[in-house]
Amino acid sequence: MAQPAEPEAEQRSPQAAAALEAVRDALAAKRRGEARERATAALEEYGPDPELYALLGRAHVAEDEDDHDDEAERVYRRGLDAFPDNLALLAAYAELCRAADGLERPGRAARAAQLVARVEELAPDSPEAQRLRAPVPVWTAQSATPRLSLSHTQRHDVRQALAAAPNLAEAARLAEEEAGQHPHSLRLAIRAETLTAFTRPGRTLLLWLIRAPYLSVLAVLAVGALTLVLDAAARWSVWAGAGAVLALVPYRLLAVLESGARTRARDRVPPLPEGAPEPAIPLPPPPPPGLRDFAVLGAALTLAVFALVSPMVFSPVPPKDYPRYTVTPPLVFRGMQLTSAMPVVEGVDSDYASLWTQLMDTEGTFTYIYGDFSSANGEDDPATIIVGVTGDFRGTADTLLKGYELGLSESDSTINEIWQPDAGPGGGRLRCVSYADDTEAPGARVACSWVDDGSYGTVVMNEPLDHDTAAEAARTARDALLHGGVRA
Repeated sequence: MAQPAEPEAEQRSPQAAAALEAVRDALAAKRRGEARERATAALEEYGPDPELYALLGRAHVAEDEDDHDDEAERVYRRGLDAFPDNLALLAAYAELCRAADGLERPGRAARAAQLVARVEELAPDSPEAQRLRAPVPVWTAQSATPRLSLSHTQRHDVRQALAAAPNLAEAARLAEEEAGQHPHSLRLAIRAETLTAFTRPGRTLLLWLIRAPYLSVLAVLAVGALTLVLDAAARWSVWAGAGAVLALVPYRLLAVLESGARTRARDRVPPLPEGAPEPAIPLPPPPPPGLRDFAVLGAALTLAVFALVSPMVFSPVPPKDYPRYTVTPPLVFRGMQLTSAMPVVEGVDSDYASLWTQLMDTEGTFTYIYGDFSSANGEDDPATIIVGVTGDFRGTADTLLKGYELGLSESDSTINEIWQPDAGPGGGRLRCVSYADDTEAPGARVACSWVDDGSYGTVVMNEPLDHDTAAEAARTARDALLHGGVRA
């Protein structure tokens, strides 16, 4: 289908031009809700317009809320679907991606480099290109844009305040005092409001999520694993399911508390006097997510998947024996080189693969990465990730095959399709799922899990594949990895 031509100022009807000007005026006057309503109505009435898309996206970004950032990204992507080479849209989307938290929105953060490169390619001397070449500003005042998300900065500031004070009450008092000394600082106001909220009764558990973020993640995963073990005994299945749900409730309550603190902070910070310079604040920018953060995320995904293996210990064992496989990865899979492996393969890196397995103490566990694995630095995803384990999987329930889907349901991704193809001559069962996050086309990624009497594994392919191709790739990976299958 042909893309609509970009409307020039003289090509817009008088009504469309007036609607566009009204959106500009509302946004300039910081009437963001009105700007969004007017832009949405104008797009519906007068059709696609790149400037309206750009203004609508900026009206969302100006709210400094994660939900509005998500909506802004959807707006920019709709605009670029219609006007793929529009500089204003490309630059606005690039700025949103550069400001993204690499830990919470790794896909969005990684997309910034591609968008900046596209602007440079189209118009290297344009104002948009020159603006994108400038260093990303740190968060110095109310109107500045943070490089990291508000929640990341908010939790970092609270954690630092707690470390510097003898107790929570003193941390809240000092934060409130410093916010009063810098009345135009939104960041200091957010820190003060958040600490004050934690001083109210019943917030001790939520505060622990801030003080020990890594330990709290692993603790929740441990609770989830325990509920899966209990689920193996039928009489406990209802309570186990309730426990799994309740383990996630504190994180939702923490998000509500933080959002409320940000809202109260915005209400209390007065606007700067006209012509007044932006005041600096006495807080350094928070550090960006590092390799440790990504290691925890990788370990969390691994634990979430492999926790499903543990209930098999409690399942009845059929009388027949199970196959003992040896595992040897191919050096090339779907045209991509093996770039990281655990167990170690001579001449191949093992660091990244070990992030997926270092917390697992399960004999027979393996992880193989094919293609570029620089995602540990927040960049590209590897082409294929294969994780699995060999052992006794006789009588395994279908729940195990749904492990990856369970992980996706707790993430920002959307499951698009689920299908169960034939497992092939190797036997066992196979289940595939296609999914995407809210910035990708449906089915942008595919994962297929297999289980037979002697092995379980998942093949994650970061590309869109049809049902037959994905199933064949999973069968090929399984058959290339597993050898022998001798029954003792």
